[in-house]
Amino acid sequence: MQSQVVCSGCRTLLLYPRGAPNVRCALCSTVTPVQPTGLEMDRIICGCCHTLLMYTRGATSVRCLCCQTVNLTNVNPSPAPNQVATVRCGSCQITLMYPYGAPSVKCAVCQYVTNVGSATHSQSQTVVVENPMSFDETGKLVSNVVVGVTTEKK
Repeated sequence: MQSQVVCSGCRTLLLYPRGAPNVRCALCSTVTPVQPTGLEMDRIICGCCHTLLMYTRGATSVRCLCCQTVNLTNVNPSPAPNQVATVRCGSCQITLMYPYGAPSVKCAVCQYVTNVGSATHSQSQTVVVENPMSFDETGKLVSNVVVGVTTEKK
């Protein structure tokens, strides 16, 4: 039987025979120690930087070592597991992932609760379009600028 581990050097997924104490990566030659076989491991792709993360099965969240994003695991699968959003923690500024539509998210690092409902509902966007200069009916060179503002409510 084979198991899997993520290379600690290049983050490649490595296959190895069960019982091996460590594995050498064929790509970067880094030796990665293997967790004791008593721990059930699972993997998840970071929602921010797309790095493959390994974690102990049963964990509710995993912090990415590359971008520091706290990723939610799928311990109790929801009906729509792909609908997640990200927000910065209101206290420590770490990027948090949460199920889309949730009113708030609690940071696993500093325990601060960030409200996400109001931040996503009242975003305004300003659009400035500058077209090439043209000539008016009298022959004068004029600029063509259009400004638009929208407040999108969901």
